[in-house]
Amino acid sequence: MLTKYQSIAYKIFGNLAKKSSQIEYIKVSLQKAFIEVRPEAYIAFAWMNALMGAVAGIILIFVYATLLPALGIVLPLKLLAIIIPSPILLAALAYFITLMIPESKVSSRKKDIENKLPYALNFIAAMATAGVTPAIIFKNLAEQKVYGEVSKEAAWIYRDMAIFNIDIITALRNAVARTPSIRFQEFLQGAITTITSGGNLKNYFMAKADEYMRENRRLQKEFLETLGVLAESYVTVVVAGPLFLIVMLSVMSLVGGGAGSTMMLYLIALVVLPLSNLGFTFVISSMAPEV
Repeated sequence: MLTKYQSIAYKIFGNLAKKSSQIEYIKVSLQKAFIEVRPEAYIAFAWMNALMGAVAGIILIFVYATLLPALGIVLPLKLLAIIIPSPILLAALAYFITLMIPESKVSSRKKDIENKLPYALNFIAAMATAGVTPAIIFKNLAEQKVYGEVSKEAAWIYRDMAIFNIDIITALRNAVARTPSIRFQEFLQGAITTITSGGNLKNYFMAKADEYMRENRRLQKEFLETLGVLAESYVTVVVAGPLFLIVMLSVMSLVGGGAGSTMMLYLIALVVLPLSNLGFTFVISSMAPEV
């Protein structure tokens, strides 16, 4: 579903976008990101954003060259090195940021799938043990929103089978090509192999659920060990180190009366400590596995 802005972009650039060499690349990225926009429409959207960036740069040059001097405001000539190429710079920035959005969403989906996959496989194994057919298993999994992006993948698999009347092997192969998660691809590929070789799908689901849960426990154990190292580093870098510097600089300020020591104290309190805490928070949140 295109927004009004995207529809305008497609009307302007649609025919050219269909001939773009990036069609296949964007198509794969949009599929894995679950962005329901045709690749040529998204490329037209990126080109439109680039055009708007160029227009913004031209307006910036106009303001610098005419409006500001008319108001008596004179800016340093050094700014010309940035302002003159600003249409090209802003256009390129807008274009590449637009193209990066699907990849960013793909990365986010991959992490969510791999975090929740062990728990989703437990659900699949429990359903298979009860004798539920694969189609109904994926239907029920799609309804369990607690499994995040895994439930969305299951919804697409069930959609292929129920709405498009695609057989389960083809539906699973489509999912293998669509999902950004290597682990989920391996699981689906194993299911395809089990079905085509006449194996027991229930036993396969139970074995994979057990395997992935063991792997998940191992990853959580490794994370706890890493968290212990990070905790020691935090105490040293963010607590003890700055405290020692603050005490030392306070003494130097009292003895010498220098303004440099006072400035360093402000720098540590207002810049170094907040950035250090934000850095540790980001590192821990990016490493933390699903609990």
